[in-house]
Amino acid sequence: MTTVDVICYKYKPLKNGELPLKIKVCKDRKTRYINLGVSTKAEHWDFEKNQPKSTCPNRELLEKLIANKISEVKNKIVELKSEDKEYSATTLVEKVSNLI
Repeated sequence: MTTVDVICYKYKPLKNGELPLKIKVCKDRKTRYINLGVSTKAEHWDFEKNQPKSTCPNRELLEKLIANKISEVKNKIVELKSEDKEYSATTLVEKVSNLI
């Protein structure tokens, strides 16, 4: 089973103090991340729900971007499963990163 979720990566803040948003792909207990290329401040992110808070200035834009990227990853998973191809978290991230 493969899980796809978005996280605010708080372990390595950017130079401007913001935290990057990443898609987390887990398969067979292996975790890989896809960088979304956007960041937000920690006070604008709800770490329990893994989504922007209602006070976030670009909330709608972030939610739309996150939904689009997650759907791209899930579509790739369905495509690989329908072709009966084996994949790992690493190969999935590589194939999706080529699309992004």
